[in-house]
Amino acid sequence: MMITADIETGSIRITAFGEDAFIVRKSRKIKITSEEKLKDGDTIACGSKTVISIDVSYNKGKDKPIDDYKSRESKTVYMGPNSELQVSGFEEWDKTDKEGQRHHGELIRNIELKKGFFHVSYSHCENVLKTSVASIKFIFSGGGFFDVCNDSVYSSTIPSTSVGAGGIEYTNKLTRRTFIAKSSIGEEIIVTRDGIYKKPITKMDDIFQNSIQLLGYFTGKMHQALPTMDPKKMAEQYKNMPKQMEEGLGGIEMMKNMSPKDIERMMKMAESHGAKLSAEQMKMMKELPEKLKALEKSGKMTQMKKGMAMSKGMLEGLGDKGTDRFAKMQTEGMEKMKKMSGLPVKITTSDGKTTDIETLLESPRRYKPLTDAKKVA
Repeated sequence: MMITADIETGSIRITAFGEDAFIVRKSRKIKITSEEKLKDGDTIACGSKTVISIDVSYNKGKDKPIDDYKSRESKTVYMGPNSELQVSGFEEWDKTDKEGQRHHGELIRNIELKKGFFHVSYSHCENVLKTSVASIKFIFSGGGFFDVCNDSVYSSTIPSTSVGAGGIEYTNKLTRRTFIAKSSIGEEIIVTRDGIYKKPITKMDDIFQNSIQLLGYFTGKMHQALPTMDPKKMAEQYKNMPKQMEEGLGGIEMMKNMSPKDIERMMKMAESHGAKLSAEQMKMMKELPEKLKALEKSGKMTQMKKGMAMSKGMLEGLGDKGTDRFAKMQTEGMEKMKKMSGLPVKITTSDGKTTDIETLLESPRRYKPLTDAKKVA
């Protein structure tokens, strides 16, 4: 019942696959776990045979979201082996609107790529991606692969199909010159200390000729990071859901008709059995009946009840045997996907040699001279 009245309008997620993933915070190394939260100024370090994903998604309004996809901004960064980046410009918010709905969340404004290979995607976002030698702005939306090494940035752009996308703007921090990459089929952009260079798709370096395999490598690693699911436990959870939904709906109806004093008495009874509530938690519980009434008045309560009734009916319709088969099919499908994701992703280089993406990313990349590149800024 708190889900509907408690809306997360911004989130930061960090996922690591591999043992060598750390946050460096004030000279202290912290191993990345699913519970570890990022803080302003953190450096994220990714060692060999390790991949990290950072996902930032938030609503522009934050405290009062609107039902419009354009209101949502997002940043996604995949870090390859032996990479580092730094995050800063954190924001947090927690507001309750007139309808009693709480909107809360967090975001990261600034990401700076320090070294290594990255896949970056920004959507509906005006923030600049930083490196030591270049500032990169995705005009409305865009993405690409970026290799930060030897005071240079080697990159290949991924054209955005979003309405309003205007290309990727590169600014050389030393020369102050700017170039906007707008190719509809992709191109390689190199920023060095003395300028900005462009290579057409036919002259791109080997690693950037394999964008589909690169993306498959990163997403495959994240699939492998998913926990193994027990089909029996999953089936049991599904079987318990109809009863839990029924109890939840009953609890909503009961609490909606309670007074603040009724709530206080109920909470004191819970405390007598060992439950601990702070003054703030008690205040929130006493406000809950009015919040539930506001949700009912807005029509959102009716929508929620319909959704729960449909889900309950579907699960009950499966029966015990059907639920067991459904859970087994889901878990087996997930394990097959993880197994396939663990297979080496092979690429063929321009000189006819075959190698795998992981070996390529774990070693220092070698790039061709700029003789085939055109200086554009």
